[in-house]
Amino acid sequence: MDDDDYWNSSETKSNALSFDDDVLSPQEILAIGQRQYSGQKDDSIFANTVVNTSKPLLPLNTLISPKVVDLLLLAQSGKDPGSDRTTDNEETVAMTLKKLVLNRRCSLHLHRSMKSKKEMLDGAIAIGDGNTILTVVLFLIQTLNKKLVYELLSSRPVALNHYISFLQNEGKITELTDLLTMLGRGQEAVMYQFQHYVKTQGNNVEGLLKKLTHLMANHLNQPGSDAQQVKMVADYVKLLEWQKYANKSELNNKSALWCLAYCCANNWNDTVGNMMSPMTVCQRQQISPLQYDWVVLNVHAKSARWDVVESLFTKKDWFGRTTVSSHIPIETLLARLNDVCADKRLMATCLAKVTSVEDRLRLAQMYKVEAVVIETLAKQKDRLALTNYKMTLNPQSEVYILAENTLRDTSIKWKN
Repeated sequence: MDDDDYWNSSETKSNALSFDDDVLSPQEILAIGQRQYSGQKDDSIFANTVVNTSKPLLPLNTLISPKVVDLLLLAQSGKDPGSDRTTDNEETVAMTLKKLVLNRRCSLHLHRSMKSKKEMLDGAIAIGDGNTILTVVLFLIQTLNKKLVYELLSSRPVALNHYISFLQNEGKITELTDLLTMLGRGQEAVMYQFQHYVKTQGNNVEGLLKKLTHLMANHLNQPGSDAQQVKMVADYVKLLEWQKYANKSELNNKSALWCLAYCCANNWNDTVGNMMSPMTVCQRQQISPLQYDWVVLNVHAKSARWDVVESLFTKKDWFGRTTVSSHIPIETLLARLNDVCADKRLMATCLAKVTSVEDRLRLAQMYKVEAVVIETLAKQKDRLALTNYKMTLNPQSEVYILAENTLRDTSIKWKN
Protein backbone atom coordinates (compact mmCIF):
# COMPACT_ATOMS: atom_id res chain seq x y z
CA MET A 1 0.00 0.00 0.00
CA ASP A 2 1.52 3.35 -1.05
CA ASP A 3 1.31 6.55 1.05
CA ASP A 4 -1.81 7.93 -0.65
CA ASP A 5 -3.69 4.65 -0.25
CA TYR A 6 -2.71 4.54 3.41
CA TRP A 7 -3.98 8.04 4.29
CA ASN A 8 -7.17 7.57 2.28
CA SER A 9 -8.11 4.29 3.95
CA SER A 10 -11.19 4.47 6.22
CA GLU A 11 -9.33 2.90 9.14
CA THR A 12 -6.58 5.48 9.03
CA LYS A 13 -9.08 8.34 8.73
CA SER A 14 -10.96 7.15 11.77
CA ASN A 15 -7.78 6.98 13.85
CA ALA A 16 -6.21 10.22 12.63
CA LEU A 17 -5.96 13.22 14.98
CA SER A 18 -7.74 16.44 14.01
CA PHE A 19 -6.83 19.87 15.43
CA ASP A 20 -9.39 21.80 13.43
CA ASP A 21 -11.74 22.28 16.37
CA ASP A 22 -10.94 25.02 18.84
CA VAL A 23 -12.26 23.04 21.82
CA LEU A 24 -11.42 19.45 22.81
CA SER A 25 -12.83 17.64 25.79
CA PRO A 26 -10.39 16.81 28.65
CA GLN A 27 -10.81 13.13 27.90
CA GLU A 28 -9.79 13.63 24.25
CA ILE A 29 -6.76 15.68 25.23
CA LEU A 30 -5.52 13.21 27.86
CA ALA A 31 -6.10 10.31 25.46
CA ILE A 32 -3.71 11.80 22.88
CA GLY A 33 -0.69 10.31 24.56
CA GLN A 34 -2.35 7.04 25.48
CA ARG A 35 -3.36 5.79 22.02
CA GLN A 36 -1.16 3.37 20.21
CA TYR A 37 -1.15 3.21 16.46
CA SER A 38 0.26 0.66 14.10
CA GLY A 39 3.94 1.28 13.66
CA GLN A 40 4.30 3.30 16.88
CA LYS A 41 7.37 2.35 18.90
CA ASP A 42 7.70 2.13 22.66
CA ASP A 43 10.06 5.12 22.66
CA SER A 44 7.20 7.43 21.70
CA ILE A 45 7.14 10.70 23.58
CA PHE A 46 3.98 9.42 25.30
CA ALA A 47 5.48 6.10 26.34
CA ASN A 48 6.00 5.35 30.02
CA THR A 49 9.50 3.99 29.47
CA VAL A 50 12.55 6.07 30.07
CA VAL A 51 13.61 8.13 27.08
CA ASN A 52 16.98 7.23 25.66
CA THR A 53 19.03 10.32 26.44
CA SER A 54 21.56 9.41 23.84
CA LYS A 55 19.12 10.49 21.15
CA PRO A 56 18.69 14.25 20.48
CA LEU A 57 15.59 15.75 22.18
CA LEU A 58 13.12 17.62 20.00
CA PRO A 59 11.38 20.81 21.25
CA LEU A 60 7.83 20.13 22.36
CA ASN A 61 6.39 22.86 20.09
CA THR A 62 7.67 20.97 17.04
CA LEU A 63 5.52 17.99 17.96
CA ILE A 64 2.36 19.59 19.39
CA SER A 65 0.77 22.93 18.58
CA PRO A 66 0.73 25.61 21.33
CA LYS A 67 -3.07 25.42 21.42
CA VAL A 68 -2.95 21.71 22.30
CA VAL A 69 -0.31 22.36 24.96
CA ASP A 70 -2.54 24.97 26.55
CA LEU A 71 -5.46 22.58 26.50
CA LEU A 72 -3.33 19.86 28.10
CA LEU A 73 -2.29 22.16 30.90
CA LEU A 74 -5.87 23.31 31.37
CA ALA A 75 -7.02 19.68 31.54
CA GLN A 76 -4.37 18.90 34.16
CA SER A 77 -5.78 21.70 36.29
CA GLY A 78 -9.19 20.06 36.29
CA LYS A 79 -11.02 22.94 34.53
CA ASP A 80 -13.33 22.56 31.55
CA PRO A 81 -11.37 23.53 28.40
CA GLY A 82 -14.60 24.66 26.71
CA SER A 83 -15.31 27.36 29.28
CA ASP A 84 -14.08 30.95 29.21
CA ARG A 85 -10.97 31.64 31.24
CA THR A 86 -12.85 34.41 33.04
CA THR A 87 -15.84 33.24 35.05
CA ASP A 88 -19.12 35.08 34.92
CA ASN A 89 -18.58 36.48 38.40
CA GLU A 90 -15.30 38.02 37.29
CA GLU A 91 -16.82 39.85 34.29
CA THR A 92 -16.04 43.55 34.42
CA VAL A 93 -18.35 46.46 33.58
CA ALA A 94 -16.21 47.20 30.51
CA MET A 95 -16.62 43.63 29.26
CA THR A 96 -20.39 43.78 29.72
CA LEU A 97 -20.64 47.11 27.89
CA LYS A 98 -18.52 45.73 25.06
CA LYS A 99 -20.88 42.78 24.67
CA LEU A 100 -23.90 45.10 24.69
CA VAL A 101 -22.44 47.30 21.96
CA LEU A 102 -21.57 44.23 19.87
CA ASN A 103 -25.06 42.81 20.51
CA ARG A 104 -23.66 39.72 22.16
CA ARG A 105 -25.36 37.68 24.84
CA CYS A 106 -24.57 38.85 28.36
CA SER A 107 -26.10 39.12 31.82
CA LEU A 108 -26.36 42.51 33.48
CA HIS A 109 -27.53 40.86 36.71
CA LEU A 110 -23.92 39.94 37.50
CA HIS A 111 -23.40 43.56 38.51
CA ARG A 112 -25.24 43.82 41.80
CA SER A 113 -23.52 46.67 43.59
CA MET A 114 -24.67 50.25 43.28
CA LYS A 115 -21.15 51.26 42.29
CA SER A 116 -20.99 48.88 39.33
CA LYS A 117 -24.47 49.93 38.18
CA LYS A 118 -23.48 53.59 38.17
CA GLU A 119 -20.28 52.71 36.31
CA MET A 120 -22.29 50.79 33.73
CA LEU A 121 -24.68 53.74 33.18
CA ASP A 122 -21.86 56.29 32.91
CA GLY A 123 -19.91 53.96 30.62
CA ALA A 124 -22.90 53.53 28.31
CA ILE A 125 -23.34 57.33 28.15
CA ALA A 126 -19.63 57.78 27.39
CA ILE A 127 -19.88 55.26 24.53
CA GLY A 128 -22.89 57.12 23.15
CA ASP A 129 -24.75 54.08 21.82
CA GLY A 130 -28.48 54.67 22.29
CA ASN A 131 -29.45 50.99 22.51
CA THR A 132 -26.81 50.34 25.15
CA ILE A 133 -27.90 53.37 27.20
CA LEU A 134 -31.55 52.31 27.08
CA THR A 135 -30.71 48.68 27.97
CA VAL A 136 -28.79 49.79 31.05
CA VAL A 137 -31.54 52.24 32.10
CA LEU A 138 -34.21 49.51 31.82
CA PHE A 139 -31.97 47.21 33.88
CA LEU A 140 -31.72 49.87 36.58
CA ILE A 141 -35.51 50.35 36.53
CA GLN A 142 -35.90 46.60 37.01
CA THR A 143 -33.41 46.22 39.87
CA LEU A 144 -33.55 49.53 41.78
CA ASN A 145 -36.15 51.69 43.43
CA LYS A 146 -37.71 53.98 40.80
CA LYS A 147 -37.09 57.10 42.86
CA LEU A 148 -33.40 56.23 43.03
CA VAL A 149 -33.24 55.65 39.27
CA TYR A 150 -34.99 58.97 38.60
CA GLU A 151 -32.39 60.71 40.78
CA LEU A 152 -29.62 59.09 38.75
CA LEU A 153 -31.24 60.11 35.46
CA SER A 154 -31.87 63.70 36.59
CA SER A 155 -28.11 64.33 36.60
CA ARG A 156 -27.61 62.49 33.30
CA PRO A 157 -29.74 64.27 30.67
CA VAL A 158 -28.58 62.07 27.78
CA ALA A 159 -29.83 58.91 29.46
CA LEU A 160 -32.97 60.72 30.66
CA ASN A 161 -33.87 61.84 27.13
CA HIS A 162 -33.41 58.30 25.78
CA TYR A 163 -35.72 56.94 28.46
CA ILE A 164 -38.34 59.66 27.88
CA SER A 165 -38.33 58.90 24.13
CA PHE A 166 -38.70 55.20 24.89
CA LEU A 167 -41.70 55.76 27.17
CA GLN A 168 -43.30 58.11 24.65
CA ASN A 169 -42.82 55.74 21.70
CA GLU A 170 -44.12 52.78 23.68
CA GLY A 171 -47.18 54.75 24.78
CA LYS A 172 -46.35 54.30 28.48
CA ILE A 173 -47.92 57.61 29.39
CA THR A 174 -48.42 56.77 33.09
CA GLU A 175 -44.74 55.98 33.66
CA LEU A 176 -43.73 59.05 31.65
CA THR A 177 -46.05 61.29 33.69
CA ASP A 178 -44.70 59.86 36.96
CA LEU A 179 -41.12 60.42 35.85
CA LEU A 180 -41.58 64.03 34.74
CA THR A 181 -43.70 64.90 37.77
CA MET A 182 -41.05 63.51 40.14
CA LEU A 183 -38.45 65.59 38.30
CA GLY A 184 -40.54 68.73 38.77
CA ARG A 185 -41.59 68.92 35.12
CA GLY A 186 -45.34 68.58 35.61
CA GLN A 187 -46.34 70.99 32.82
CA GLU A 188 -44.24 69.03 30.34
CA ALA A 189 -45.95 65.85 31.52
CA VAL A 190 -49.33 67.42 30.75
CA MET A 191 -48.24 68.21 27.19
CA TYR A 192 -47.05 64.63 26.67
CA GLN A 193 -50.49 63.48 27.82
CA PHE A 194 -52.10 65.90 25.37
CA GLN A 195 -49.99 64.59 22.47
CA HIS A 196 -50.71 61.00 23.46
CA TYR A 197 -54.47 61.56 23.51
CA VAL A 198 -54.46 63.27 20.11
CA LYS A 199 -52.34 60.48 18.62
CA THR A 200 -54.25 57.52 20.01
CA GLN A 201 -57.87 58.69 19.72
CA GLY A 202 -57.74 58.97 15.93
CA ASN A 203 -61.08 60.09 14.50
CA ASN A 204 -62.94 59.59 17.78
CA VAL A 205 -63.83 63.26 18.32
CA GLU A 206 -66.22 62.50 21.19
CA GLY A 207 -63.64 60.47 23.12
CA LEU A 208 -60.83 62.94 22.52
CA LEU A 209 -63.04 65.83 23.59
CA LYS A 210 -63.82 64.10 26.90
CA LYS A 211 -60.17 63.35 27.64
CA LEU A 212 -59.00 66.88 26.87
CA THR A 213 -61.81 68.42 28.90
CA HIS A 214 -60.71 66.26 31.85
CA LEU A 215 -57.07 67.26 31.27
CA MET A 216 -58.02 70.93 31.27
CA ALA A 217 -60.04 70.66 34.50
CA ASN A 218 -57.54 68.58 36.49
CA HIS A 219 -54.16 69.81 35.31
CA LEU A 220 -54.26 73.00 33.26
CA ASN A 221 -56.87 75.10 35.05
CA GLN A 222 -54.66 75.19 38.14
CA PRO A 223 -52.55 77.94 39.70
CA GLY A 224 -49.12 78.19 38.09
CA SER A 225 -50.16 76.61 34.79
CA ASP A 226 -48.42 77.82 31.65
CA ALA A 227 -50.75 80.34 29.97
CA GLN A 228 -49.59 79.43 26.45
CA GLN A 229 -50.24 75.74 27.03
CA VAL A 230 -53.66 76.46 28.48
CA LYS A 231 -54.59 78.56 25.43
CA MET A 232 -53.36 75.93 22.98
CA VAL A 233 -55.37 73.12 24.56
CA ALA A 234 -58.42 75.37 24.96
CA ASP A 235 -58.29 76.31 21.26
CA TYR A 236 -58.05 72.65 20.33
CA VAL A 237 -61.08 71.85 22.50
CA LYS A 238 -63.02 74.59 20.68
CA LEU A 239 -61.99 73.07 17.35
CA LEU A 240 -63.18 69.62 18.47
CA GLU A 241 -66.50 71.15 19.52
CA TRP A 242 -66.82 72.69 16.05
CA GLN A 243 -65.95 69.35 14.39
CA LYS A 244 -68.56 67.63 16.55
CA TYR A 245 -71.13 70.19 15.37
CA ALA A 246 -70.10 69.80 11.69
CA ASN A 247 -70.53 66.01 12.03
CA LYS A 248 -68.40 65.22 8.96
CA SER A 249 -65.93 62.36 9.19
CA GLU A 250 -63.47 64.05 6.82
CA LEU A 251 -63.08 66.89 9.34
CA ASN A 252 -62.47 64.74 12.42
CA ASN A 253 -59.17 65.42 14.18
CA LYS A 254 -57.99 67.75 11.42
CA SER A 255 -56.13 71.02 11.93
CA ALA A 256 -57.88 74.40 12.03
CA LEU A 257 -56.35 75.39 8.67
CA TRP A 258 -57.52 72.13 7.09
CA CYS A 259 -61.05 72.82 8.34
CA LEU A 260 -60.83 76.39 6.99
CA ALA A 261 -59.80 75.05 3.57
CA TYR A 262 -62.79 72.69 3.61
CA CYS A 263 -65.17 75.57 4.37
CA CYS A 264 -63.59 77.76 1.68
CA ALA A 265 -64.17 75.04 -0.90
CA ASN A 266 -67.67 74.02 0.21
CA ASN A 267 -69.22 76.89 2.16
CA TRP A 268 -67.64 80.01 0.65
CA ASN A 269 -70.92 81.89 0.35
CA ASP A 270 -72.11 81.18 3.91
CA THR A 271 -72.56 84.42 5.85
CA VAL A 272 -70.62 85.29 8.97
CA GLY A 273 -72.27 83.74 12.01
CA ASN A 274 -73.04 80.49 10.24
CA MET A 275 -70.91 77.78 11.91
CA MET A 276 -69.61 76.52 8.54
CA SER A 277 -68.68 79.98 7.25
CA PRO A 278 -64.92 80.44 6.63
CA MET A 279 -64.98 83.70 8.56
CA THR A 280 -66.66 82.01 11.53
CA VAL A 281 -63.94 79.36 11.60
CA CYS A 282 -61.31 82.13 11.52
CA GLN A 283 -62.90 83.93 14.44
CA ARG A 284 -63.39 80.81 16.58
CA GLN A 285 -59.87 79.49 16.02
CA GLN A 286 -58.17 82.91 15.89
CA ILE A 287 -56.63 82.23 12.47
CA SER A 288 -54.44 85.14 11.44
CA PRO A 289 -55.23 87.28 8.35
CA LEU A 290 -52.02 86.04 6.71
CA GLN A 291 -53.05 82.39 7.18
CA TYR A 292 -56.56 83.16 5.94
CA ASP A 293 -55.27 84.84 2.75
CA TRP A 294 -52.90 81.98 2.03
CA VAL A 295 -55.56 79.27 2.43
CA VAL A 296 -58.12 81.16 0.33
CA LEU A 297 -55.56 81.78 -2.43
CA ASN A 298 -54.58 78.12 -2.68
CA VAL A 299 -58.10 76.70 -2.41
CA HIS A 300 -59.62 78.92 -5.12
CA ALA A 301 -56.56 78.86 -7.38
CA LYS A 302 -56.72 75.07 -7.35
CA SER A 303 -60.30 75.22 -8.66
CA ALA A 304 -59.41 78.08 -11.08
CA ARG A 305 -61.87 80.50 -9.42
CA TRP A 306 -59.83 83.56 -10.35
CA ASP A 307 -62.75 85.89 -9.80
CA VAL A 308 -62.68 85.02 -6.10
CA VAL A 309 -58.90 85.40 -5.93
CA GLU A 310 -59.02 88.78 -7.69
CA SER A 311 -61.86 90.03 -5.50
CA LEU A 312 -59.93 89.03 -2.41
CA PHE A 313 -56.56 90.54 -3.33
CA THR A 314 -57.50 93.62 -5.38
CA LYS A 315 -59.42 96.70 -4.36
CA LYS A 316 -60.50 99.94 -6.04
CA ASP A 317 -59.13 103.18 -4.61
CA TRP A 318 -60.90 106.59 -4.55
CA PHE A 319 -59.71 107.30 -8.07
CA GLY A 320 -61.00 104.00 -9.48
CA ARG A 321 -57.54 102.50 -9.75
CA THR A 322 -57.02 98.83 -8.94
CA THR A 323 -54.64 98.18 -6.06
CA VAL A 324 -53.48 95.05 -4.29
CA SER A 325 -54.58 94.38 -0.71
CA SER A 326 -53.07 91.27 0.84
CA HIS A 327 -51.39 90.27 4.07
CA ILE A 328 -49.06 87.99 2.08
CA PRO A 329 -45.68 89.64 1.32
CA ILE A 330 -45.78 90.80 -2.28
CA GLU A 331 -42.85 88.71 -3.55
CA THR A 332 -44.30 85.60 -1.88
CA LEU A 333 -47.68 86.37 -3.41
CA LEU A 334 -46.16 86.78 -6.88
CA ALA A 335 -44.24 83.51 -6.58
CA ARG A 336 -47.37 81.63 -5.58
CA LEU A 337 -49.52 83.22 -8.29
CA ASN A 338 -46.91 82.19 -10.83
CA ASP A 339 -46.87 78.62 -9.46
CA VAL A 340 -50.65 78.31 -9.81
CA CYS A 341 -50.58 79.82 -13.34
CA ALA A 342 -52.48 82.97 -12.48
CA ASP A 343 -53.63 85.39 -15.19
CA LYS A 344 -50.92 87.82 -16.37
CA ARG A 345 -53.28 90.70 -15.77
CA LEU A 346 -53.52 89.79 -12.09
CA MET A 347 -49.75 89.37 -11.96
CA ALA A 348 -49.33 92.84 -13.50
CA THR A 349 -51.66 94.33 -10.89
CA CYS A 350 -49.58 92.77 -8.11
CA LEU A 351 -46.33 93.93 -9.69
CA ALA A 352 -47.62 97.49 -9.64
CA LYS A 353 -47.51 97.36 -5.83
CA VAL A 354 -43.72 96.79 -5.85
CA THR A 355 -42.40 100.24 -4.96
CA SER A 356 -38.80 99.75 -6.07
CA VAL A 357 -38.46 100.19 -9.85
CA GLU A 358 -35.45 97.87 -9.95
CA ASP A 359 -37.29 95.14 -8.04
CA ARG A 360 -40.40 95.55 -10.21
CA LEU A 361 -38.32 95.16 -13.38
CA ARG A 362 -36.50 92.13 -11.97
CA LEU A 363 -39.71 90.39 -10.92
CA ALA A 364 -41.52 91.24 -14.17
CA GLN A 365 -38.66 89.72 -16.17
CA MET A 366 -38.52 86.69 -13.87
CA TYR A 367 -42.23 85.93 -14.27
CA LYS A 368 -42.38 87.03 -17.92
CA VAL A 369 -44.98 89.76 -17.46
CA GLU A 370 -43.93 91.55 -20.65
CA ALA A 371 -46.29 94.52 -20.40
CA VAL A 372 -44.81 95.51 -17.03
CA VAL A 373 -41.25 95.12 -18.35
CA ILE A 374 -42.04 97.45 -21.29
CA GLU A 375 -43.78 99.97 -19.04
CA THR A 376 -40.93 99.99 -16.51
CA LEU A 377 -38.19 100.41 -19.15
CA ALA A 378 -40.19 103.29 -20.63
CA LYS A 379 -40.37 104.96 -17.21
CA GLN A 380 -36.62 104.56 -16.91
CA LYS A 381 -36.29 106.14 -20.41
CA ASP A 382 -33.95 103.34 -21.39
CA ARG A 383 -34.44 103.12 -25.16
CA LEU A 384 -31.50 100.76 -25.71
CA ALA A 385 -32.71 98.24 -23.09
CA LEU A 386 -36.25 98.34 -24.48
CA THR A 387 -34.96 97.81 -28.04
CA ASN A 388 -32.96 94.77 -26.93
CA TYR A 389 -35.93 93.41 -24.99
CA LYS A 390 -38.19 93.81 -28.03
CA MET A 391 -35.86 91.48 -29.97
CA THR A 392 -36.66 88.69 -27.49
CA LEU A 393 -40.41 88.92 -28.07
CA ASN A 394 -42.48 87.03 -30.61
CA PRO A 395 -42.84 89.25 -33.72
CA GLN A 396 -46.35 90.57 -34.37
CA SER A 397 -47.48 89.53 -30.90
CA GLU A 398 -49.47 91.96 -28.80
CA VAL A 399 -46.55 92.75 -26.50
CA TYR A 400 -44.18 93.13 -29.48
CA ILE A 401 -46.48 95.75 -30.99
CA LEU A 402 -46.71 97.42 -27.55
CA ALA A 403 -42.91 97.65 -27.39
CA GLU A 404 -42.71 99.14 -30.90
CA ASN A 405 -45.38 101.72 -30.15
CA THR A 406 -43.63 102.65 -26.92
CA LEU A 407 -40.33 103.16 -28.75
CA ARG A 408 -42.10 105.47 -31.23
CA ASP A 409 -43.69 107.52 -28.44
CA THR A 410 -42.30 111.01 -28.96
CA SER A 411 -43.44 112.20 -25.57
CA ILE A 412 -40.77 110.08 -23.89
CA LYS A 413 -37.41 111.80 -23.56
CA TRP A 414 -35.11 108.83 -23.94
CA LYS A 415 -31.77 108.99 -22.15
CA ASN A 416 -29.92 106.92 -24.77
